[in-house]
Amino acid sequence: MYTIEELIVFGTYQCTIAYAGDISLLNAITWIIAIVWEVLSLCLEVWVGVKHFNEMRQYSAGGIIGDCFTVMIKTHILYFAR
Repeated sequence: MYTIEELIVFGTYQCTIAYAGDISLLNAITWIIAIVWEVLSLCLEVWVGVKHFNEMRQYSAGGIIGDCFTVMIKTHILYFAR
């Protein structure tokens, strides 16, 4: 069984559901999955950034900052458009 409460705080509605059982394991699993996802995303972002920076150093003789931002924008559009 569970109970549902609705609160109005500063003009916003907030609903809470209180379950009769112990759901701390479910909360822990949810947090673990979210943290693993964030760490994986961060690692992929760093990897892409390092890869692009190395490519820009390899192909650019000058103006690396402008070229780097251009390449980053173009490749991120391609990565997220898939």
